Amino acid sequence: MLDNCLFDRLSSEIINQCQPYSCEKDADIDSFFHDNTKDNYADYQNEMMGYSHCFYTDVSDYNSKHPESPQMPELVCAFSLSNSALRTAPLPNTKRNRFNKPIPNAKRRSQYPAILIGRLCVFDNFRHLDVGREMMDLIKTLAINPENPSAARYLVVDAVNTPKVLDYYLNNGFDFLFSSDEEEMNCLRKTSCPTRLMYFDLIVLNLSNACTESGTVNSIIEHSPAGTDSDIQFLISPGLRPQPGSPTW
Repeated sequence: MLDNCLFDRLSSEIINQCQPYSCEKDADIDSFFHDNTKDNYADYQNEMMGYSHCFYTDVSDYNSKHPESPQMPELVCAFSLSNSALRTAPLPNTKRNRFNKPIPNAKRRSQYPAILIGRLCVFDNFRHLDVGREMMDLIKTLAINPENPSAARYLVVDAVNTPKVLDYYLNNGFDFLFSSDEEEMNCLRKTSCPTRLMYFDLIVLNLSNACTESGTVNSIIEHSPAGTDSDIQFLISPGLRPQPGSPTW
């Protein structure tokens, strides 16, 4: 599906040229990816707290053949990413040792560089088309791109604690940072557990295999309107404030 779409940073220009779109199952996500709403994607981008990107349908071929009745593109999906860290200090000893064991002694830290998945969404007209898996494959491929200006060992997400959301991440190779709700609450001194911290170890990915499975970075560049790698380079961007990762598909 996404191979036939255009990729760009989400902006008012993109939104205004697309058809109306919605994410009816999650009002918070819907609000975040729209203009003129409180604490939306643009607010976070302006404060350099995270950048949002999107895929939208490519209607250029159709419009060139039917200039008398041009179509407007449709937004397919969107996601936001920020730089973050996976902290091992709050973990139980056994889990902390699990993280540290494969890392050489000289490189072991109390926290490791990570990319935070903030918000992500497949919009209503494109649900049940496997777009959620394609989008996550893309995020992984971008995260291990050696041309990124910064490196990260992990993908992390503060996933909404519902079976459907947790299953989405588990099915995409993520694991829980803490073994249970109770353990997470105790270690982080939380009074409730509306979200679960999850992670994906990017070291398991071989770049060539990931590109084969997910579509290469060059393929993404070819499908971006500018035809350059500028989006790829600023995608992994500054940002520290976590947001609940609540995919809707």
